[in-house]
Amino acid sequence: MAYSLTLRADQGRLPALEMPLGAAPGSHLASGGLLRQDRSQDDLARYPLVSMVDARVTEPLSAGRRAFYLQLPPGNARSRALAWQLRQRGGGESGFVREALQFLRLGGFRYTLQPPLLGEQPVDAFLFGARQGFCEHYASAFAFLARAAGMPARVVIGYQGGEFNPLGRFWLVRSSDAHAWVEVWLADQ
Repeated sequence: MAYSLTLRADQGRLPALEMPLGAAPGSHLASGGLLRQDRSQDDLARYPLVSMVDARVTEPLSAGRRAFYLQLPPGNARSRALAWQLRQRGGGESGFVREALQFLRLGGFRYTLQPPLLGEQPVDAFLFGARQGFCEHYASAFAFLARAAGMPARVVIGYQGGEFNPLGRFWLVRSSDAHAWVEVWLADQ
């Protein structure tokens, strides 16, 4: 899909659609398919891009990348134990995803843009104490659980939504459309 992106980049990040197939002039593809500006600038800039929408990665995850996406910070013992319980209850990786999502859906969690501070064990504090936060809280907790269950995972930050301008035939995406979610590596998926 060919399109153009006009924006002031946020700390050098360029929010390309799904999987960019190359970098536009003034940008480069970084590790993990991230599109970045070559140099930081505050001016409005336009980038012609081509992305593969609904892409699926089919090559195996290298040992180095697997190790990277399994790294965990120290602590959060209750969350580590919960991860293995969810994996055992689910009977494997796909079952873990189903069980973890069910835990978050039915666990009395509440979405808020004004969450409490979580302290030194933030995942435990979120999952077993506060149970309130915004997309980054949910995504980081889910990624932690997946990694603790032995599944490579990463938090992805981008945008969801926007407003289509029919006169100019473009999408206006604001900072308020920012969102975070999780990618979990499942073999052959």
